[in-house]
Amino acid sequence: MFGKAKPSPDQLDERMRKAIARDTAPPPEAYPWPRQIERAMRQAVFRQGALILADGENFQVALKNISATGARVEFFVRRGLPDFVTLVEPTLRIKARARVAWQSDGVAGLAFIRD
Repeated sequence: MFGKAKPSPDQLDERMRKAIARDTAPPPEAYPWPRQIERAMRQAVFRQGALILADGENFQVALKNISATGARVEFFVRRGLPDFVTLVEPTLRIKARARVAWQSDGVAGLAFIRD
């Protein structure tokens, strides 16, 4: 078409064999699938708590949900959290060290650290 000579059937066969023989998928060990971690059941709550930082500073947070493995908190202080905090909420009898798993615009997800 458009002035080009058509490839011979042998050339087409060769191109097809090369295309089929080529392994386009990466080896399984190169890109391991992420582990599927089952999420713990979350309980919606609305409680006032506090985050205690390593330097002793604490500030009020609203505890929005909680599970056996972590919690979601909202706070009104516009600042970044350190990697580790202590969450305190007296009515639920919570005083737990936690790793800050994520944070965005005054909301943070905490993963409790098991001792």
